Amino acid sequence: MTKSFDDITLRNLSDIISNMLTHTKISEHLSSAGIIEAEQGANKTDRIFYALKKRQEQDRCGNNVLSFVIRLLNPKRYNEESSFENDRTAINEKLIYEGIEIDESGQPRQIVKAKTISEAKSRSLKIKEKVHGIGVHRDILPYCEAEWLKENYFHAILEITKSVAEKLRHLSSYNSDGCELVDDCFGLGKDKKPMLAFNTLQTLSEESEHKGFGNFCKGFFSMYRNPKAHSPKIFEDTQLTQMTEVLVVATIIQNKLDNTFRTGYK
Repeated sequence: MTKSFDDITLRNLSDIISNMLTHTKISEHLSSAGIIEAEQGANKTDRIFYALKKRQEQDRCGNNVLSFVIRLLNPKRYNEESSFENDRTAINEKLIYEGIEIDESGQPRQIVKAKTISEAKSRSLKIKEKVHGIGVHRDILPYCEAEWLKENYFHAILEITKSVAEKLRHLSSYNSDGCELVDDCFGLGKDKKPMLAFNTLQTLSEESEHKGFGNFCKGFFSMYRNPKAHSPKIFEDTQLTQMTEVLVVATIIQNKLDNTFRTGYK
């Protein structure tokens, strides 16, 4: 059960939503959410505020208020990702004080409450804005989002590399790590029967591609994980541009792993 939102939060949310909807759309969305409009309010913000406030008083909780917000932030309503992210960011800047955040799929999740304006703004920043619009693979973000939003890029890079290692373990069921894990997964051996593959290995070209990807993964761990694991943070000026580089490489690897399969040889 979601606890009731105070008037400040309701007013803030109503103000944001009023910029998202026309008067007609407000009526449509309130009705579809089962929320009856109150008699007060002529402008858009007041119409939304008093309707949500009345429903919350009836429910004695904020469940239907949050459900209304989730309905509006349904990705299906948007034609452009940028519009969705703009609305999501604005809503999250207010919900974050309540310990709630709407994720990229439009669903709520519990988080630590923000206590200051600067904290709320920094934690609600769109991740894709921080990396100049790069399409980061979906399996990377859960590992590094907390460090990323705190601008702790040093540890974010380490967490990004963990996302690749964990993907390899999931695909192969091996428990090794780093370069050893890559060899376990993609090593051809004398019989040329690896645990994982993404092509048929029937030609020299395919075999070369297979070996190249394995070496690429090893280079990824050697370049980005090992130095971060062994170098003290105080001696390294890890910048956002460096983290962006790691995100690009990790995304390339993750995309390839999405098309990788177990061969059945091991």
